[in-house]
Amino acid sequence: MTRHAGRVAVVTGAAAGIGRATVEKLLADGAAGVVAVDVNREALRWTDGVGRVAALAGDLTDPAVNAEMVALAVSRFGALHAVALNAGIVVQGTIQRGSMEDFDRTIDINVRAVVLGIKAALPELEKADGGAIVVTGSVSGLAGDSGLWAYNASKAAVVNVVRSVALDIGHLGIRINSVCPGPVNTAMTANVAGQPMEAAMKARIPLQRFAEPTEIANVIAFLASPEASFMTGAEVPVDGGVTCGTGQWATTGGRRSGYL
Repeated sequence: MTRHAGRVAVVTGAAAGIGRATVEKLLADGAAGVVAVDVNREALRWTDGVGRVAALAGDLTDPAVNAEMVALAVSRFGALHAVALNAGIVVQGTIQRGSMEDFDRTIDINVRAVVLGIKAALPELEKADGGAIVVTGSVSGLAGDSGLWAYNASKAAVVNVVRSVALDIGHLGIRINSVCPGPVNTAMTANVAGQPMEAAMKARIPLQRFAEPTEIANVIAFLASPEASFMTGAEVPVDGGVTCGTGQWATTGGRRSGYL
């Protein structure tokens, strides 16, 4: 694949899961260089010795770290063409049990860091031919979930930030879109693996399974590429069809497994 031949990208939340898969996909698509960013340097050790990758550890809620990741892309690889803002956290708990500290942290990482990343990248993306930003939202930003109110609020904010920013920057030739995954086999869902909750969730997914990180990365790489040149301000569900229904009933496959 040469979809990203000669292009330089930044990927946040790159230590594992969707972020790591996105770095690997961009490299496979011919990217000239990728800056892989995460809060934990040890978790970025997988990039050691990987050609065309520069690792950066830092707190993305800090404007200085966002400026540094953009500067690193330019200093190491000569330009910046695409940014995948993927870093995020999930905090569980009902509104009664959830703390404002958890809410503030979720908003800081899932929303503030995204806004800082956008603002830091824009000056360099404006110099690029076909600059693109892709933000990892969630189907949980398109509707509500029990016990995920803080996460839902943060991802809904991200989706609408993307829509609004698209209106502000389209005339600059820069596109911005959000990819909205459903359940994915990552550390965020590891706690339900093999549990009744996992089976119940799969019963409501038409494809009857969770996604693999590479399946989300494939869509991110497309949206970040010139092939998506007339897409901006969109939220793209990559969810196995979970948002097709009302959520009141299990799918046909789920009913055959005994779920209603």
